[in-house]
Amino acid sequence: MTPQALIDALTKPWAHGEHFESIGAVFDAPVVLDGLTLRSFDLSRARFNGGLSARGARFRGMAWLRGATVTGALDLTGASFRTDLRLDDLNAGSVTLEDTQFEGVLVLDRARLDRINARNALFLANLSMAQAHIAQHTDLTGATVMGGLWAEGATLHGLTLEAAEIDGRQRGI
Repeated sequence: MTPQALIDALTKPWAHGEHFESIGAVFDAPVVLDGLTLRSFDLSRARFNGGLSARGARFRGMAWLRGATVTGALDLTGASFRTDLRLDDLNAGSVTLEDTQFEGVLVLDRARLDRINARNALFLANLSMAQAHIAQHTDLTGATVMGGLWAEGATLHGLTLEAAEIDGRQRGI
């Protein structure tokens, strides 16, 4: 699948109960979804060999990248998620969630990442990183987590929580 074919599929209007599915898709060129409004999708086990950027994108429905591999950066700076973002079992380099807003849950369970930058992110529900392995740095400076922060069994190197507000339960921190 080409990045343009993906853009064409994801920018169709959102409709309740409908989603785009391309499990295991492979993208050799960079995928850039910056500023777009995206409908529900399941791209579980997809491979993004040139990275994935969705800076300022508006995710209207489910956003599933379960078991996906992103070579290089996954940049979601300033994006907004109406429902859950499922990144469980994700393999990636750096993940940028700075100034990103989540109305649903962010699941990073069992993810294998180099680093996470979630500075000033807003999580209205839970942030789950159970059994995740973040090799270099996890930065939640200034983040607000209204649900819980779960990191049971996780390896979080260099965790920074300066000025973070966590209102729900904390597990494994």
